[in-house]
Amino acid sequence: MEVDRRAFLRRTGGAATVTAIAGCTGDGDGDDDGDGGGGDNTTTGGDDSSLTIGVLLPFSGNYGWVGANVLPVVNMVVDEINEQGGIDGRQVSVVQGDTEASPDAAVSATDRLVNVENVDGVIGPTSITMSAVIDTLIENEVPVITPTAGTTSLDDRGGDYVFRTVSSDSLGGRAIAKAARDQQYNSLEDYERMALMVGNKEVFQSFKEPVRSSLKEFGGTVTTALDIRTGKASYSSEVQQMMESDPEICVLIASVEDSVKITEAGYQASYEGNWFVTQDQTNQDFLSQSENQVTNDVLGLNAAAYQSAQSAGRLDEFFEAITDYAGWDKGAKIFATNTYDAMNVMGLAMKQVAASSGDLTGPNVADAISTVATPPEETVTAYTAGASAIESGSDVDYEGLVGPINFDENGDIVAPFSIKIAQDGEWTEAGRLPPEAL
Repeated sequence: MEVDRRAFLRRTGGAATVTAIAGCTGDGDGDDDGDGGGGDNTTTGGDDSSLTIGVLLPFSGNYGWVGANVLPVVNMVVDEINEQGGIDGRQVSVVQGDTEASPDAAVSATDRLVNVENVDGVIGPTSITMSAVIDTLIENEVPVITPTAGTTSLDDRGGDYVFRTVSSDSLGGRAIAKAARDQQYNSLEDYERMALMVGNKEVFQSFKEPVRSSLKEFGGTVTTALDIRTGKASYSSEVQQMMESDPEICVLIASVEDSVKITEAGYQASYEGNWFVTQDQTNQDFLSQSENQVTNDVLGLNAAAYQSAQSAGRLDEFFEAITDYAGWDKGAKIFATNTYDAMNVMGLAMKQVAASSGDLTGPNVADAISTVATPPEETVTAYTAGASAIESGSDVDYEGLVGPINFDENGDIVAPFSIKIAQDGEWTEAGRLPPEAL
């Protein structure tokens, strides 16, 4: 990864609260301790001559850790862009839109970014608020790259103005079913009988049908599929109902807080089957709130390190750079690599439009997003190298940290998955699922 170290020097403080966020596929090892660290040097808007990127994510409340993980990465890439002279001689500024993980707040934040800040592009939002704001963003021709929304509601809505650098829950659900059925991926056994317990919010429901239909395709049996009300004090009756269907494993799609209660209820009821959780519970927060005897052998889904980026040392270099820049503790942050790829693609798309003597309008930038991440053009892995290639007249193919970033017609990518297993309060890798296995 080619980076400009001068851009890594600014730091300010920040913090966030930790919880889980469903319907979003993350990167790395699931370390979401919410330490926003530094790099929070966000402007309050640009002047008429600058380009403005809106970061439309929760920055407050229980989901504030998402914005805290994403914003420093956006700022780091924007600093690199500005160190290289900006886009067409125009500096790039960053503004925040706090969705508060609430559809109503997201609508207000989007309206401000679009109609007051006049943003030229958006990074975000999450699955929690995507449905509430996608129409406004598309109608106003705002190019969007989300590093945080795996929701299946985007499966047939993206590709014109909306793209994502995170796998769809359709693929994640399929990965869960495949890994559960095949011992080579989960290291325990070939599970055949599976129950589902799914929170009754859209962001949790997004995984439900992909898991259920894929399990049947792979020769498994769904014993029951229970929708559960989120935020209850106890789930003993729901766990008992699940156990009556006699599953070998239960896929649990819920918040960390509810998942802790549900797995504890299973332990107290002498549930003999196993659990499989999504990537939003496959983090240290879930394990730290549970006793080891409750979570030992629990399986979890996570994004796997992209082998090409890992073997080339680009992942290590990125984490060293963002740790220095943001003042974070060492270790991966959920959505950090996805964000790096999203902001690099956004910047290179703007650079491509400017180099082609085009107006930096929403439609032009949106058209260029796929162009700068499509083989077999000159492969680049960071903004500076990509901008240099574009200036010399080359077309570029951005290869990311999470994968090749080859957007399909719906603005989706494919990336490898890691199957984790909990042992003594830690997640370790049980197996790895490449996209071609799905």
